[in-house]
Amino acid sequence: MFRESLNQMTLTFTLTPTGPVLVKSGREAGADPTLVDMNFVRTHRPGFEKPTVFIPGSSLKGTLRSYTERVLRTVLGEGRDGCCNIFDETSFCGKRLEKENDTAKRYRRSCLACRIFGNTVLGGRLSVTDAYPPDGALAETNATEQRDGVAIDRILGSVAQGPFTLEVVTRGAFQATLTLENFELWQMGLLAVALRDLGTGLCPIGFGKTRGLGRMAVTLDKLEMAYPGRFDPQADGRDYATRIYPVSAFHPEWCGEESYGLTDEAPISLADLSPQLSDDGTLGRVAFRLEGDQAVRGALARAAGAWKTFALARREGET
Repeated sequence: MFRESLNQMTLTFTLTPTGPVLVKSGREAGADPTLVDMNFVRTHRPGFEKPTVFIPGSSLKGTLRSYTERVLRTVLGEGRDGCCNIFDETSFCGKRLEKENDTAKRYRRSCLACRIFGNTVLGGRLSVTDAYPPDGALAETNATEQRDGVAIDRILGSVAQGPFTLEVVTRGAFQATLTLENFELWQMGLLAVALRDLGTGLCPIGFGKTRGLGRMAVTLDKLEMAYPGRFDPQADGRDYATRIYPVSAFHPEWCGEESYGLTDEAPISLADLSPQLSDDGTLGRVAFRLEGDQAVRGALARAAGAWKTFALARREGET
């Protein structure tokens, strides 16, 4: 399915802490008494003199995957219809399909979570960048705080060992971008559900989730929908300037149980949201964009409707 690029959705969003957040670096303080026991992860970034705190793309993607898997198990159950169990070789898609050489069968026989995020034998549709503080919030985000904690012995109910310290971010912001390529509309809608719950605190990030850490607000900055290989916004009898077309629109033969098993979905119209054409096809790519939290949320809400339609049909055994 990745031999050609058919549709591509890019979403830029900002994460703002609503409480303490800690994404651990994995490095211990050791014998140095001036360092905290649990440090926030940092990296060097071009254009900045000092290392800056950031949220790795792998952490964001892992959080989104974990939450979408929970949604799938809740709505559709465990297994191929919903989400596989990575600890069960008879269920885990990567193990179950490792001897399958037909890529269409790998996709069709994978669970819904693996169809989005991939597994050891199937490439994922989703990529997520690292989340860095924007230029205007760099100093504020890096003004971290130190918190104290203590471990409790669960049997005796007393202190298990000495106190420990952790470094948390409590203000500022982080900006990241996620890209979904060659996707079905229900996949975009399911990610919209995860992003919504990320912003309401139901899907926290990082260390100490059960201790109140990791809650962040989500602001949706910009959504760009692109169609590579198109030279005209109105080509092929389609409106590439205002509509989101699923991958099945370009290859109807990929639907059904004899191929990839895609769902035949109707395109989503965003004309009333006044999208702006960002690439007119002159260089072989048509793209439009929506800017501002309200407009982007409106688009994602319609994609969430596609997820609802798909999930209900899946429950009834129609897809």
